[in-house]
Amino acid sequence: MPASGKPGETFGRVAEAYARTRPPYSAEVIERAAQELGLTSESTVLDLAAGTGNLTRALRDVFAHVVAVEPDAGMRAQFDGEVLAGTAESIPLPDGSVDAVFVGEAFHWFDAERALAEVRRVSRGLAVVSRSWGEIEQPGLLPPPFWAELNDVWKRFHTGTREDFPDWRDVVRPDGPVRFEHTVRISGRDLVDLQMTGSTPASLPDDERAAIEARAYPLMDDEYQMRVRTELYWLRF
Repeated sequence: MPASGKPGETFGRVAEAYARTRPPYSAEVIERAAQELGLTSESTVLDLAAGTGNLTRALRDVFAHVVAVEPDAGMRAQFDGEVLAGTAESIPLPDGSVDAVFVGEAFHWFDAERALAEVRRVSRGLAVVSRSWGEIEQPGLLPPPFWAELNDVWKRFHTGTREDFPDWRDVVRPDGPVRFEHTVRISGRDLVDLQMTGSTPASLPDDERAAIEARAYPLMDDEYQMRVRTELYWLRF
């Protein structure tokens, strides 16, 4: 069956599961970014490509003023609080309006040169938080039949390997990374739903995605300890 959407542009299809299952951001990561960028609790920061607000909530715990921008209407519908419609390549803010821009799990979707120019226009610093979890980070986490289905879906959208994609770091040339690791408890059902919020499963037709989930749920244990690995990059302007 052919793919039905372009990865990175269909997260709104899985917005409810995305909001419910994506792991929270560690305060340790936010605090380290603040240290590297010279931010204080009174700083104004932007969460760019904010998704359903996961990183935004963590930023609100640290900073007095947090602005959020997200392009996908389905993701914005899950948001708690104000979020602006906009993209990394056209940020809907005036010049120099924030002290720093935070990007969580999204910079690889941007046109890196255009996005970097916009980030420079509106701010004096950038923090990029990259995270990973699942079978690649924790071999044996997922039942083999479910992992095989996820791999088959990935291959439908990509001809190379996961290492073949352009690297945003070649354009941005940030400092870092500093690496963090923590473990979260997650139910088997939520672990399935989390995996299906990845860019390629999110690009499947809803009925096909639901069928994969229905096959995976009976294979899962009641609860899992899932490793979350985080890399923090930053750049002062």
